[in-house]
Amino acid sequence: MIPKTKIITLTGKSLRKLNESIAERENNCCALCKEYVEPGTKAHHEPQGALKSDEYRKMILLCTKCHYKRHHTAECKKIKEKCIAYLANIIKSDWRSK
Repeated sequence: MIPKTKIITLTGKSLRKLNESIAERENNCCALCKEYVEPGTKAHHEPQGALKSDEYRKMILLCTKCHYKRHHTAECKKIKEKCIAYLANIIKSDWRSK
């Protein structure tokens, strides 16, 4: 039996604080290409769609170019794989620091 995934949905100050912490984690730069990202930019959910969840370990800061590529180009699968690998390293780093 596959365990149910709990989806977390934040709003208001809680969501803003989460987005700020992700931007801080990335030094306000795109996690993929390292281009500067304006403060206040909403982080991208990975996975997206029905399984998206407002969690630190499931969100990544992307510039507008990488975000566009993630959704609208032939590179979308490659970008998705990069996002997943990046987030896996974040989780691993957090686990090691504890």
